[in-house]
Amino acid sequence: MVQHLKPLVCRLKNGDKRAFDELYGLFHKKIYLFCLNYGLAIADAEEITQEVFVKLWLNRTSLDSEKSFNSYLYKIGKNIIIDEFKKKIKTKATQEYQMSLIVPGNNVEEGMDYMDLKNLMDETLLYLPERRREVFELSRIQGLSHKEIAEELGISIKTVENHLNLALHDFRIALQKTNALCLALILVSAL
Repeated sequence: MVQHLKPLVCRLKNGDKRAFDELYGLFHKKIYLFCLNYGLAIADAEEITQEVFVKLWLNRTSLDSEKSFNSYLYKIGKNIIIDEFKKKIKTKATQEYQMSLIVPGNNVEEGMDYMDLKNLMDETLLYLPERRREVFELSRIQGLSHKEIAEELGISIKTVENHLNLALHDFRIALQKTNALCLALILVSAL
């Protein structure tokens, strides 16, 4: 480690906020430019830079003053960037997969069925309790894992699973009601 950083890192390890501020001043711009060099948008680079320093503060007690502080910070940044890219790829893949299942063909009847199904889904989603809707959207629309949802919302993985099960149950009931209504209409029109 560069000798002039060693005392700062030792102070940071002991919880010294001034040492943190000094290290932040020395490395903030470098980490920000590092993020931009990975092709991130300005807002994403700023957010990830902040996250790097939050992780630094949270993990300060495990710092090793004998190892390269530069490398440590850049490694945190790189790991966060990779995680963000993975999340975006997973979200995009999930959305594309969902669209491939429900995008109608050229058939007018399929288009109407699609719109009916989409309207039913949107309406059912509106009537879900707020937390259940939030968990469902994070899982099925944004493609987050149960663990990621639990961390983002500050709830347990089991609670995430329960909300998803209840949301899927609500969708099944809505579909059953729609199918029952369609069956009744068919029977009435047949008379």
